[in-house]
Amino acid sequence: MNHVTWGLDVSTNKKKTAAVAIDWSVPGEARVVDVRHPLEAIAIAPLIAEHRESTWAVDVPFGWPDLFVALMAKRHDQPLPDDDLPRPGDWSVWRTKQVAQRRTDRFLTEHPAIRTRPLPASFQMLGATAAMWVLVEAELLRLGVAVDRSGSDGTVCETYPAAALSAWEFGKSKLAWPALQSNFPFLTADQDLVSRFFKSDDVCDAVVCALVARARDLDLTIPPPGEDAAAARREGWIHVTCEPSERLANHEP
Repeated sequence: MNHVTWGLDVSTNKKKTAAVAIDWSVPGEARVVDVRHPLEAIAIAPLIAEHRESTWAVDVPFGWPDLFVALMAKRHDQPLPDDDLPRPGDWSVWRTKQVAQRRTDRFLTEHPAIRTRPLPASFQMLGATAAMWVLVEAELLRLGVAVDRSGSDGTVCETYPAAALSAWEFGKSKLAWPALQSNFPFLTADQDLVSRFFKSDDVCDAVVCALVARARDLDLTIPPPGEDAAAARREGWIHVTCEPSERLANHEP
């Protein structure tokens, strides 16, 4: 197992994109050892490829809902066929849940211990970030790093900090560095890094992503259920864990 995990908070704005590395080599401690912020989109794939032996957890949708993709193809040059239209009384559910949400989004929304609804990749401004990841994913493959969108194989997985924090019972709001240290007492960083970078919400979100990457390393995150596994390799799957956070600082899963 590699002793370093990386978290990546992705935005179309380089000033809001951040990558953070955490070293777990000292028992009982998780030390932030590298921060990249701001981070150009074009630099993301080379950075991941350079540290391909580490597990990465990335805050960006890896794909779009199957139904959304199919519908866009069907109605590209003509109105949607009648067989694909919902009943008038079901329009709202069809639009806000069936078309907007991936299986992983519905899973996190309905999970009794998480109950966090991710922003839909097919709507709102998040779609622009998801589209940017399309380019990063292709560049990663060119550099020899294949991404399994379900996060079941390889060293790159998708996550969502709000859902991860909720699963750990730390609420859904963004956490500043003092709150991160309070909730994860094994987390440390040199004061120089703290003073230079940790006023940024995006850097703190990247820390949460790196913590999820550690959970993925230890096989503590929730994988897609069997019936969703094939779709998750197309749509993506958000990795979180409901296991106690102190397990991250242990070397044995």
